Amino acid sequence: MSVPLAASTGTATFDQIAIVTGLVSLLYLALAVLLWRERTGRSTLVGRLADTIGRLDGVPRWAAITPYLHAVSLLACAFGVWWDIAVHIDKGRDIGPFGTPAHYPIFFGILGVIVSGVLPIALARKPLPARTIKLTKGWRIPCSAALVTFCGMFALVGFPMDDAWHRLFGEDVTLWGPTHLLMIGGVVLSIFARLLASAEVEQLAGINLRRRFQEIVAVGALLIAWDLFSTEFNYGVPQFPLILQPILIVFGAALAFALLRARRGPGTTFGALAVYLIIRGGIAWAVNQPLGEILSHFPLLIVEAVIVEVVALALGNKNRFRLGLVSGALIGTAGVLAEYWWSTVWMPIPWPSSMIPSALGFGVVAGIGAGQVGAWLATRYAEVAGEVRATPSVRRTHQLGAIGLVAVLAVLFFCVPRSADPGVSGTITLDRVATGAEPTAYVTVKLQPADAAVDARWFEAMSWQGGGFMTHRMVKVADGSYRSAEPLPMYGKWKSMVRLHQGQRDMVAMWVYAPEDLAIQKPAVQVSDGQMVEFIGEQQVLRREERTDVPRWMWNGGYALLAVVGSVEILGIAWLVGRGARGGRMRAAHLESQERAREIA
Repeated sequence: MSVPLAASTGTATFDQIAIVTGLVSLLYLALAVLLWRERTGRSTLVGRLADTIGRLDGVPRWAAITPYLHAVSLLACAFGVWWDIAVHIDKGRDIGPFGTPAHYPIFFGILGVIVSGVLPIALARKPLPARTIKLTKGWRIPCSAALVTFCGMFALVGFPMDDAWHRLFGEDVTLWGPTHLLMIGGVVLSIFARLLASAEVEQLAGINLRRRFQEIVAVGALLIAWDLFSTEFNYGVPQFPLILQPILIVFGAALAFALLRARRGPGTTFGALAVYLIIRGGIAWAVNQPLGEILSHFPLLIVEAVIVEVVALALGNKNRFRLGLVSGALIGTAGVLAEYWWSTVWMPIPWPSSMIPSALGFGVVAGIGAGQVGAWLATRYAEVAGEVRATPSVRRTHQLGAIGLVAVLAVLFFCVPRSADPGVSGTITLDRVATGAEPTAYVTVKLQPADAAVDARWFEAMSWQGGGFMTHRMVKVADGSYRSAEPLPMYGKWKSMVRLHQGQRDMVAMWVYAPEDLAIQKPAVQVSDGQMVEFIGEQQVLRREERTDVPRWMWNGGYALLAVVGSVEILGIAWLVGRGARGGRMRAAHLESQERAREIA
């Protein structure tokens, strides 16, 4: 079976392909020259800069530049992604990898992540951590350098794959498309490599206030980066069940806060929280105000940070897995309730009270699992840094970490699927507000069956991609009849719809207005007063540009490939972090035996 390419919806033009290819080729050429000169003993500007920063910071030259470059690169990526998504919601699809200015900070941020991994490879000289990766005779590199490069390469591959995906499947206007997750996931996971590098430096040079601050900033960056996965919820256009929002919040908060508190002691979670709130709030403001795009909301995470600090003060840091378990369980309950309140205050889609029992149930499992993963990482990083621990055993900590990860992934996989059961329809009444070239109207929907919206996760009217974004509650005016809180636009490039999320995963919608789109051969949609309209799968409305003539096995293959790549990245992190930890344990045991020998002598 042959599937024609969809070259007119979001795919790159030749000049954009040439630009991307040229920039990446120039970067690789520059890195190759740097590698060659450094490995043959020749002086380079980068090497001299690394030596200078290394002397000032008291770190090996290979670890001097990366913390700063990696932080700037992460900031560029985060800013670009939130800006890009806002542009898509406000204005619609773009064309190719540089279809909007927002793609530039993403692209160069990913390149920066790659460079922050290659630099330590080029600059690697003694002193090196106890456990390294052998590239050639006489050339060994830190595990963290290999891991950053590994994650960055996966993120960069997402750019050409994204174009190929759009050619095959059309424009999948969702953050959670396979290639989008590949790019974002590679950048997010590189933060664990940054924390590994911090532990490797601690093994060689100890810890000081500057490096302690860098680690707190890195965990704050992890909170910011993790919130990227919730961006559709934060903008008010989620395309997956609402239950996933509290699960994602619990996962990110429990893992990050437990990891940092277990490693760095009292008050550090508040430092990471401050980094998160300042930078995340700054990005939301910058996209909304100077750039004029829609505002991105975000969770507070204050209660979650307090929970971890209080639990650590009560139980101590000695047993990290107990800290992760108790704090994770409390984040999954008290933390979820706090974010439920916050959702009713500021989030674009308030969480309904009917969702709270399931949010608490899934939240506890996700929180405990994330807490165990955070404890495993904290333990491994501590071992890399040179800590000697007898209990629990290494094998036991591996088991607890693996169980925690499986628990979290099981919750996510169970809650991700959507359904679109037929059987809901609505009779439309349009109360005109403006007529002429730019008509608007209040939309009243009389549902059949009348109880279809009872205890709904959301029931709202939404308009987007007309140069702005608006969402309004459907307000009950009679049994089975609901009216939009504000009028909807029905002109120009606007798309207006009514969306209904029933139960845990049933998500349907109905068109109110959509313009003709010749590029994808879609006719205009305009409902009339008194018309009965069937609710259809919400995905068919939100992703109008997506192709419907592609075999199901190709979609499944794309997501299966994402699962394989994600598994490879997770296994890569586990192996390299574990390898560094083994070296740290061996070094610590050697130093301990030397100390005992001196005492005996």
